[in-house]
Amino acid sequence: MAANVTNEDALPLAEFVRLPTTVDFQVINSDRFKAFAKDKPYLRFGTELANNYIVGYTNEKNIQPLFMELGSDFLSFYPKILSPLSSKSNDDSGVTQVQNQPFLNLTGRGVILGFVDTGIDYTKKAFQFEDGTSKILSIWDQTIDGPRTEDLYFGASYDRAQINQALKSDNPYTLVPTTDEDGHGTFLASVAASNEQGPYLGAAPQAWIISVKLRRARQYYINRYLLSPDNPNLYESTDYMLGLRYILQRGEDLNLPVVICIGMGSNSSAHDGDTLFEDYVSFFSQRAGFAFVTAAGNESNKRHHTQGVIPQTGSVEDISIKVGRQGESFSVIIFGPAFDKLSVGVVSPTGEAVPRIPFRSGLEYSEQLLLEDTTVYIKYYKDINNNLVVGFRNATEGIWDIHLFGDAVISGQYWAWLPITGQVSEFVEFLRPVPEYTIVYPATALRTNTCGAYDSSDNSLYVSSSWGPTRLPRMAPDFVAPGVNVRGIYPTGYGAMSGTSVAAAVAAGAAALLMQWGVVEGKMPSMDGELVRSLFISGCTRDPNQSYPNIKWGYGKLNLYGTFLSIKESIVNYNVTMPAGGGLLGES
Repeated sequence: MAANVTNEDALPLAEFVRLPTTVDFQVINSDRFKAFAKDKPYLRFGTELANNYIVGYTNEKNIQPLFMELGSDFLSFYPKILSPLSSKSNDDSGVTQVQNQPFLNLTGRGVILGFVDTGIDYTKKAFQFEDGTSKILSIWDQTIDGPRTEDLYFGASYDRAQINQALKSDNPYTLVPTTDEDGHGTFLASVAASNEQGPYLGAAPQAWIISVKLRRARQYYINRYLLSPDNPNLYESTDYMLGLRYILQRGEDLNLPVVICIGMGSNSSAHDGDTLFEDYVSFFSQRAGFAFVTAAGNESNKRHHTQGVIPQTGSVEDISIKVGRQGESFSVIIFGPAFDKLSVGVVSPTGEAVPRIPFRSGLEYSEQLLLEDTTVYIKYYKDINNNLVVGFRNATEGIWDIHLFGDAVISGQYWAWLPITGQVSEFVEFLRPVPEYTIVYPATALRTNTCGAYDSSDNSLYVSSSWGPTRLPRMAPDFVAPGVNVRGIYPTGYGAMSGTSVAAAVAAGAAALLMQWGVVEGKMPSMDGELVRSLFISGCTRDPNQSYPNIKWGYGKLNLYGTFLSIKESIVNYNVTMPAGGGLLGES
């Protein structure tokens, strides 16, 4: 690749990352990559994360040639685009019963709840202790430029002392000018950790909070993924991972356990847990004092997934997409085993065809149709999967057919996804949708706590709660929590929210109580994310008329009180320190 070195490459990194032409990427900082990057001054590197992951920056004109030179081993190079997963809960999740146990006295004290989302309204009373000081240890706002700690290259960060000073001011935003225009992040934090007494008390009211406000995705990637330029809720996985690192690093510095609620997701992965983001989550989930709760997604009834089997070499399967409104733009991503050889062609609603394009890893092809104002994009990549991406810009209304050719078939299995709700028009859907395999990325990670949603008013599954399994394969979701009309606090006031992100916030608050009991109070000091998952599963409420685990409910409905009953019954095996003068739950 010719070196595209410009004057901007000499800028300090903090200035370079703010340029509108700068894009980010993510790689494993292996010896091979270090050797590759050594003589390329147009590649700039920021924060290195655990597991040798590193975030890099370059001019957008370099990004595609750079990927082509690196090859398919670096397919996770491109960030993925995430969006929020939302559209009486504490009682129904067994949290209130635990809060009311005097011998447990669990409130989340000494545990950090982390949120990487749309921000937080730090001025709300819900995020203050009784003395008026803030429950928020720190905020990193990626969207504004301001004072920040040395480990950050963009945005502005504020610690608890600065937040407390702002709360005493008549105009707090002059001192800490971070806001949450969307409200999703504020709401999730209130469900998990509100200290406002009464019906809006959170699951872990005394827990600390660290909040990261994500910046919007770069326009280059919005265009590349054919997403709406008017959608404000598009965020890059690289920025999300940096947000996770910000929270985890501060948890380590303070020697406090951390529970992170992930309330965003995407369909732009193979749904097999094999991404840098998901590896990062799984890596930390094995460390004592760290746990992740991830929303399963709201995709089961959205007609955004299909799958099938090509029976033999030479056969052709059709993937049909209904476009109900003229001019929509979107992409379809198709995955199949790498040992098969697949290729695609496209037929428009008027019969105009893009003939079969033979598979070649790294190929990126586009064609403007002659009789329609539509451009079709076909991209091929190979890693442990065949990755076939078919994009449509300004699609004609009607039925589009993707012909999937089995050029060399051993398995023949394939899976296809449209973008998640909020990233694709409601007028775009598969004609033959399949509700299975709709757990979104990064909830497909191996070691996260994957949380679906149910309606606690009638004990029915939330109509959109994503179904498992994943392609690992592993059973998912792990469990469900209340996620329909859950009460919480927006920047504008009280309200309600439905979706798996709010269910994940309920479960994250419950995990904070469990972390307080296990790590802070020393009952199970080695508690990590996997043990939290096992303990949650052991206490789930299960319908005797259903078999478990299953792809809709996982192992059942979250019941934290049931978890402690299960621990009590297994007290010898868990080597738990008993409270003086009584049993685990206060009995003699």
